Amino acid sequence: MGLIPDGNRRWAREHGLAPTEGHRHGAVVMENCLKWCLENEIEEVSVYSLSIENLMKRPQDELREIFRVLAHYFNKLSTDDLVHKYEIKVRVLGRIYKLPDFVVKAANNVMRSTRPYQRHVLNLLVAYGAQDELLRCAQALSRSRIGRVTRKILERSLWVSRPVDLIIRTGGDHRLSNFLLYQSAYAEIFFVDKYWPDFTRDDFEACLEAFERSQRRMGG
Repeated sequence: MGLIPDGNRRWAREHGLAPTEGHRHGAVVMENCLKWCLENEIEEVSVYSLSIENLMKRPQDELREIFRVLAHYFNKLSTDDLVHKYEIKVRVLGRIYKLPDFVVKAANNVMRSTRPYQRHVLNLLVAYGAQDELLRCAQALSRSRIGRVTRKILERSLWVSRPVDLIIRTGGDHRLSNFLLYQSAYAEIFFVDKYWPDFTRDDFEACLEAFERSQRRMGG
């Protein structure tokens, strides 16, 4: 499953709050959503936490708050009972070297503390863009001694190797916005016309039910 939790800033604006409050409320909803995924036995979830474009274009004061929220969330996951009970491997993926040191440290801590786990995977895409991911793969493979690049070799080089079957995007925009372009080739995409802080369990269950009803022809 892929999640594009869009609309935190607009939610805050409509409630007369600073953008930082939208990001904080969004983090709480993300914690709840992780529980819903576990209850529905979803093995791998990829979350679009911060795009590379966001990193370059957002105001610095807002980015500082986003960094604080991310570091807090990573540190919380490191010791979270649910994470360790369900053996969730947490992976922070993207150009994380572009982030402040305290965020990188928190990211490394949660990845180190959950590295042995195999039952579930939570991919947090930070400073990420799908085109950037594919470019990184092409550059790495061109430097390697591999004579013939196959799909399997390419997929092993991606940050997220497994295909995504379901993507949920909130916020009202109907596009992928450079999210897992290769992995979502045959994904069912559900757009929810409400902001992420307003996303509920009922919304989540409705997407799952619609996915179960869909006929996945995979190009056939």
